[in-house]
Amino acid sequence: MSEDQRMELRPISDADLAFLGEMTLLAAFPPGPLPEGASEAPRVTRWLVEWGRPGDAGVIAWQGDERIGAAWCRIQSEVLAQDSNGEPLPELVIAITPGHRARGIGARLLDGLARAASDAGSTGVSLTVNARNPALRLYERAGFQLFARDGDRLTMIKPLGSRQT
Repeated sequence: MSEDQRMELRPISDADLAFLGEMTLLAAFPPGPLPEGASEAPRVTRWLVEWGRPGDAGVIAWQGDERIGAAWCRIQSEVLAQDSNGEPLPELVIAITPGHRARGIGARLLDGLARAASDAGSTGVSLTVNARNPALRLYERAGFQLFARDGDRLTMIKPLGSRQT
């Protein structure tokens, strides 16, 4: 990226919610035409409904005046993992616009999200990923560890705060 096109991370604001909707669709569905009603599907709406609840945290990647990616987390009704005290860990989602992938933005988003989630009081974050998804390597480099496996569906966690590795 050129000097005037450097990427910066900013906390999510209410003005970013439409962009989060777009990023959720990128993360929830494979490339190609979206199925009818995709934006109302529970696997999409669960990331946005009533944004700002306790534990919600996230960052937006900006390049100039353009949003190019996002990483955010929240405690879902179906909890993937709990911390050592039995408290639910927020689940994260990350997406980067197609023209900006494979440039290190994902790693920076995950680092920024870890700080935001820790600041919001989370002791860790969780995610699910398909074992064949190339993003698995990104998650491993970012310090996520295998928590559970169900076939090709991996649940991973990353401890935050003083326990962060």
